[in-house]
Amino acid sequence: MVVKMIDLGLILHRGSYFRDLWNILDFIVVSGALVAFAFTGSKGKDINTIKSLRVLRVLRPLKTIKRLPKLKAVFDCVVNSLKNVLNILIVYMLFMFIFAVVAVQLFKGRFFYCTDESKEFEKDCRGEYLVYEKNNEVKAERREWRKYDFHYDNVLWALLTLFTVSTGEGWPDVLKHSVDATYENQGPSPGYRMEMSIFYVVYFVVFPFFFVNIFVALIIITFQEQGDKMMEEYSLEKNERACIDFAISAKPLTRHMPQNKQSFQYRMWQFVVSPPFEYTIMAMIALNTIVLMMKFYNATNLYDNLLRMFNIVFTALFSLECILKIIAFGVLNYFRDAWNIFDFVTVLGSITDILVTEFGVSSKLVSMTFWGREAFCKEWGIKIDTQEIHHIKLRSYQERNQKNPNRR
Repeated sequence: MVVKMIDLGLILHRGSYFRDLWNILDFIVVSGALVAFAFTGSKGKDINTIKSLRVLRVLRPLKTIKRLPKLKAVFDCVVNSLKNVLNILIVYMLFMFIFAVVAVQLFKGRFFYCTDESKEFEKDCRGEYLVYEKNNEVKAERREWRKYDFHYDNVLWALLTLFTVSTGEGWPDVLKHSVDATYENQGPSPGYRMEMSIFYVVYFVVFPFFFVNIFVALIIITFQEQGDKMMEEYSLEKNERACIDFAISAKPLTRHMPQNKQSFQYRMWQFVVSPPFEYTIMAMIALNTIVLMMKFYNATNLYDNLLRMFNIVFTALFSLECILKIIAFGVLNYFRDAWNIFDFVTVLGSITDILVTEFGVSSKLVSMTFWGREAFCKEWGIKIDTQEIHHIKLRSYQERNQKNPNRR
């Protein structure tokens, strides 16, 4: 530091030591350490405060940013983006205040509960109640009328609760308390107002998704503006540089097409790559998704059988699509595309699922493994000669003994 001061000068001329922010940071770190070391042997409250200046030593790793141009560019980008963050923070706090006011109107005084869940009002939450523990012991506890840790009784507490929700930690409990809330000064009732969950859905769309993306976009835009300023010294314009970068990084798009235009494969290829075929497959995917969404608990057998039939039909259609594409592109060209591999694995998994759930093939295969070939063939209705099978077993056993005479 002293050598730099002697070489560059202090502050009066351009390029001096104290006209560089990084040099000022070095000066603060070194000066704080020297002052803390000077009072090392002293005691007292004020002296301990001065000793705390040693904490400034943690800023020393920031000196490496100055010596690495890429890190320095990122750090400058973050610092410069802070200038524009203020306006976004004002909008952020305005929306937060609006949601806090709405939350107070919806949930004010409704986050009370009794330790005895059977009591809904404060006047009934008195005396003692029995608690059954895991080891079959019964313990008497006193009823207490309490309030949840996070609530919406006023705007300040609403802001704190909403900030907790925006962090993504512990917010399901707040959501459950809001859905169970009934009336003011009354205990909760499970699922009393499920429509209150819409409030949190809208809040999550506005804050954790929308505003976080705005901050990220602001940093990206600032980084791009700094890159443009650095490239102003070069002769190429921005669009010309973009064209050159695209030409360097672009990769040719390969698409297989049969050479013989009179062949059946070429006609199949024309059919597979045609827009009507693609639109038909997209419609089938959408319909299959809707069918998957139609399952629900405690449905009738007729309804479940109908959904299973639809599943078999869609699986057959997707299998037909896979076969047509293999014929059109060829096996090697088909499996060169990652999306085709994904489609093939999906179709194969669907067929396996149907074979297992509808026809019970897995139980048949397990029977072949554990019951032996005789029981397997009997279950499948295959006629076999039992004496011939035992003769084959005996012959294979003799062959193994001939190859290994020491085996018992």
